[in-house]
Amino acid sequence: MTLQNRHHDTYLTWDAAYVLGALSGEDRREYEAHLTECARCRRAVGELGGMPGLLSMLDLSEVSALDDEEPDPPLRPEVLTSVIDRVGVRRRRARWATMAAVGVAAVLAAVALLVAVRPEVFGLHTAPTEQTTAQMLGMSKVSETPINASVALTSYGWGTRIDMECSYGDWGQSSHGAEPQDLGMVVIGQDGSRHQIATWLGVSGATALPSGTTPMGRDEIAAVQLVSASDGSVLLEKQV
Repeated sequence: MTLQNRHHDTYLTWDAAYVLGALSGEDRREYEAHLTECARCRRAVGELGGMPGLLSMLDLSEVSALDDEEPDPPLRPEVLTSVIDRVGVRRRRARWATMAAVGVAAVLAAVALLVAVRPEVFGLHTAPTEQTTAQMLGMSKVSETPINASVALTSYGWGTRIDMECSYGDWGQSSHGAEPQDLGMVVIGQDGSRHQIATWLGVSGATALPSGTTPMGRDEIAAVQLVSASDGSVLLEKQV
């Protein structure tokens, strides 16, 4: 085995954990640097782009049942069909065994992360918290870009959480792939202040679900922007 192959094997099982946000900050930055040089791993990340959407289809009762001693509840047909289709693709590419093991570990890690970071999703607030949730709103393009995104703001007593759904359109469907792009989420205050609250790597074929928080209240926010993290240029914006 060549030194290059051994280096690639180090990252062979990192794709699912990266898509689900289960890597540490140091490992995430290391893997993103690797993605800029490895087309194979970029394709693997793109194939798993729908995994966050599949997880969002799980009911609270299905997630809660993970801690029960009773047998796991069966998946709903549409979830099972999607998973089977994805496993079929991976099998044809001779990687199904690795992804089966990594996928289970990544899903469990993602559930644990959601419980720790967003306990309100599972009804696990330790104390009552006042909150107001907005629906996902489409963002307007400021620059020429195939990227599309929508955003939602949730108000809490301590500030605001902002969730974004970002897809890459024709850029992500290029037959030759596309170079990863560093993207950022920026909050503009009513006072003109500008704060970057999240960054991520845009990978061909993937759908990103970045989130960020700000101590600013909902009525103190003038706009949310999706920017190019490398030069700060604004790609999309939503006036709120």
